[in-house]
Amino acid sequence: MTVAAASVERNGGVPAHQLSAADISDSVLYMAGRDINLHTRQTLSTVPVTRDELAAVRRAWAKRDRQGDLLTTAPAVLEFLKQEEPVVVIAGARGMGKTAAAVKALSDYGRDHVGEQAEAPWVLEHVLPDWEQPGEGLLPSKRCRGYILDVSEEIDGWADPVAVAKKIVAHGDALVKKGSRLIVIASQDGWPASQTPGLGRIVVRATAAPSGREIVQTHLARLYPSVAERAWLTANADDQGHVLTDLLGVDMYPSDAAALALELSRIDDSPHAVETARAAATHWRDVVKKVFTATRENADDRALLLAAIALEGLAPPDVLAASRLLLKEKTSKSVRQILTGPDLVTRLEEVEARVASGKVSFAHKPGYPNAVLGYVWRQLSDVQKPLLAWVKLLTKHGALGFSRLSQIADLLVQLATDEQDLGPLDVARAWATSGDQAGREAAASMLATAAADPTLGTVTRARLRDWAQQDVDPARVTAVVCQGSFAAIYPRQALTCLRHIMGRPIVDEAVADGEKALRAMAEDDFLLPQVWEAITGWIEGKAKPAGCRAFLALLDPKAAPSTVTLLLNDALAHPETADELVTGWCACLADPALADRCERLLEKWAEAVADHDLADDAVVHVLDRVVDEHMVTGPMAAFLLGKEGVAYNSPAIIAMRERLMLRRHERRNHTPHAGDEGAAAL
Repeated sequence: MTVAAASVERNGGVPAHQLSAADISDSVLYMAGRDINLHTRQTLSTVPVTRDELAAVRRAWAKRDRQGDLLTTAPAVLEFLKQEEPVVVIAGARGMGKTAAAVKALSDYGRDHVGEQAEAPWVLEHVLPDWEQPGEGLLPSKRCRGYILDVSEEIDGWADPVAVAKKIVAHGDALVKKGSRLIVIASQDGWPASQTPGLGRIVVRATAAPSGREIVQTHLARLYPSVAERAWLTANADDQGHVLTDLLGVDMYPSDAAALALELSRIDDSPHAVETARAAATHWRDVVKKVFTATRENADDRALLLAAIALEGLAPPDVLAASRLLLKEKTSKSVRQILTGPDLVTRLEEVEARVASGKVSFAHKPGYPNAVLGYVWRQLSDVQKPLLAWVKLLTKHGALGFSRLSQIADLLVQLATDEQDLGPLDVARAWATSGDQAGREAAASMLATAAADPTLGTVTRARLRDWAQQDVDPARVTAVVCQGSFAAIYPRQALTCLRHIMGRPIVDEAVADGEKALRAMAEDDFLLPQVWEAITGWIEGKAKPAGCRAFLALLDPKAAPSTVTLLLNDALAHPETADELVTGWCACLADPALADRCERLLEKWAEAVADHDLADDAVVHVLDRVVDEHMVTGPMAAFLLGKEGVAYNSPAIIAMRERLMLRRHERRNHTPHAGDEGAAAL
């Protein structure tokens, strides 16, 4: 069966897609309308190719390269698909239009060679490389699928590219038998084509980049025809309205060209619309240059501009106070200078801000704040550290920028992706450990967005893994990120991070945050099977301490009531789940460092049964087998028999003792227990 996640924003702010896992089998758990495969090997997550991507390749395909010659990448890939090669690899540098060529070839293949005879509609999907080690984890294998796996940003770092490539090709062979196809997007030299003949035969090299000008013109003509007819893009070079064609450079990256076409499509007949479009299309380059030239000797106004960007939507006096915080000055001018100088609103307007209804705004210049930050980051690089230190102060609880946390996070992650620099994300460490939920959420959102970015994603995910193995503060950052959307996009990598965190030498704040992340993941029906598989694997493998901590965190009926209930109910129906619960309990009970926690959890289970929050039969079914291993020693013995200095007068504990003793009596007398068909075999 198929499990599909609820529609959420799982791709760093891009419109929501559904993540799906294919060909799932084995035990199925039903609870309150929830249908979950608990025991299965989940496939790598996928996101559908968007309607916009399909429209671009079907209706607005740019056929020529920058020299005017016909592009050959997509046709060559299509020929390989027709020949039923197991995998087709598109290798080339960034900006060669590799992904678009893959979508084009798969779309044409589905139209011409799948057609109405297919068992299911032809669907195109991007595969997320969510593996701890390249090649590990199941690639998806639904029928009638065109899969695109982009490893261009990580393939050069593979330790054994030949072995990984062979695994991918072997999977491609299986896909062909199901009527599905796989295209791999690789870097220019990352795919090991020369090392194995079979791996080199399937490579198509993208050596010519599409013409940026043709992409813009074709998109405007085919996707936005009403815009293409406007005077500012006419073919007549003498037309006075012909004012934007100089923006259509042939050497633009395909993605930039498509973005420019979209930006131009928004132009209407309002005053200054074309002027605004030009500024936005050029990333406000001329406007930013003019402002920074005019303020070359005026640090006050430059600080005011940065404060206005950070605090957009607040009142001018708040912006002024924030600018002084950046300059570390209580007041920048004397009373005489203030009274004879320009008023605050005028100063804001001179740096291209507007004040309306007492609030500062840049709504009239969309993209201008990002352009300013990019200019400062590149051209005034010495101010990077002071700028980030200021942001941390500005966003502390109760500070002027605290209410703007999410917007400031968006600005910083956009700066990081624009500049291809993780430096702006450094503030996430302060936010994640601040103790404020808003700060934690902002940090998680910011780093999750960077982790999903096509170019920054690989290095961001690597940094999160590194932080998970460092001191408490960076480890907490990773744990907080794993509580958010990052775990939904890259669950395996999140679990890898959490394995390191849960295995820390001592229980600290990072471990506590890691437990929250695991419980949050387990609450997601799509993620629970992967979480449970990981934890049980840790317990039985080399990460036993991490597994035991995670096990106890997941089975706390106070902290994770629905997950505990779900697992216990599944144990009644599926022996493998019962076995895993018993193994987990025995591993935890055997660890002296976990004795107190095990005792508390046993008490919580007893109390949950008494309160009818957990099913009596399910709890007894598991604990009865645990008693066989730990009746006379450790926390179980203390729970059943008591211990010196501790009075177990709780009615819930007394009732559970009696229930376990009754079960043992029933087993000795071979009395089957209602609802437990497997009891006699235990």
